[in-house]
Amino acid sequence: MSALPQSSPETEQPDGTDRLVVSGRMSQKELKRITRRMRSSILGPTAIYYAGVTAPAISAGMATVVASVLERAGWAANWVLIVSGLVAAMAGISWYLIFMRLSYRHSFGRSTEGATETSFEADPLGLFWSRGDVKSRIGWSGVTGIYTHRSFIQLGIQDAGDVILPKSWFKNRKAMKAFAASITEVWEKYSETGQ
Repeated sequence: MSALPQSSPETEQPDGTDRLVVSGRMSQKELKRITRRMRSSILGPTAIYYAGVTAPAISAGMATVVASVLERAGWAANWVLIVSGLVAAMAGISWYLIFMRLSYRHSFGRSTEGATETSFEADPLGLFWSRGDVKSRIGWSGVTGIYTHRSFIQLGIQDAGDVILPKSWFKNRKAMKAFAASITEVWEKYSETGQ
């Protein structure tokens, strides 16, 4: 999927208000690159937690079952302990490895992130972000920071996921940096007034 032609950011409206607008679509390649840059791990925290919690439980369960079977078969106590311990260890390790492998994050982005055009607007009231039927308004006090990376602008949002504006939405990297400087200026101007 390729990106749509870039829209040129608007910076000053005829009525004199500060308004910055940019929109576009992220290509799958761009979405993948930005996601890899933003994520700290290929595994989510829930996967790591459950793999670590369930592997010992499976080990203990296997040790109990194998020990019970071997005792009924008439094996000596020391052999029951050794064999049930080995089977339990193999079961726990196998479960952990299988669970971790199945938990890798394979997909990038949400269902409409690459298919639907995203529109971003900044004005004196804050940020307005929309994609398809989803529309969000964030006041300037909810913005925690604006960061310019090599291939995207990252807007930190309090208690929510960050807003990402990729480089492909701008004519070139210089235009992206100018947009980032403009939005930072607007943020500093209006976040101090509490709007």
